[in-house]
Amino acid sequence: MTASPPPYPQQDPRAGYPPPHPAPGPPPPPGYPGHPGNAGHPSQGYPHPGRLQPGSAHAGYPPLPPIPPAAFTRRYRTTAWALIWVPVALMAAAAVLSIVLLAYADSDPSRNSAAGYLALVVWGVMLVGGPVLLGAFVPGCVMLSRSNRARALTRATGYRPPA
Repeated sequence: MTASPPPYPQQDPRAGYPPPHPAPGPPPPPGYPGHPGNAGHPSQGYPHPGRLQPGSAHAGYPPLPPIPPAAFTRRYRTTAWALIWVPVALMAAAAVLSIVLLAYADSDPSRNSAAGYLALVVWGVMLVGGPVLLGAFVPGCVMLSRSNRARALTRATGYRPPA
C-alpha cells in the first residue's frame, strides 16, 4: 500500500487559526491616535482597540471561570497539596516495596519464592491503582492552580471574598 502524496502546495494545518481579521478600512487622518507614528498605533506596540493580537495571552481562549471563594482559604490549599502528594507517596512506597520483595525473594529462591509472587501482585496493584490515584492527583493540581490564582489576586489587589 502506498501513501497518498501530500497536498500541493504544502500547507500548514494551523495556518487558518486564528481566523484572519477583517480589513481595517481606510487609514486614520494624521494626528489621530491610531495614525502610524502616533501613540496607539499597532506598530508602536499598543494593541488595536477591540481586537486581540495573535499570540497574546487570551487570543482564542474563553475567559477563565471565577475563582471559588473556598480557594482563598488555607484548608483548600492544604487539601490540594494532600491530593497531589498522597498518590505520589503511595506509588513510591509500592515501588520500593516491590523492589524489597524481589530482593528478599532472590536472597533464597528455595524458601522465599512467595515474596516474588507478592511483588508481582504489588505491580498489578500499581497498574490498577495508578489511574485511580491519578483521579485524585489531577483535581489536586486544578485546586492548587485555583489557589495560586486566588493568592495572586489577593497580593495584587488585596481582594478577599466575603466570609
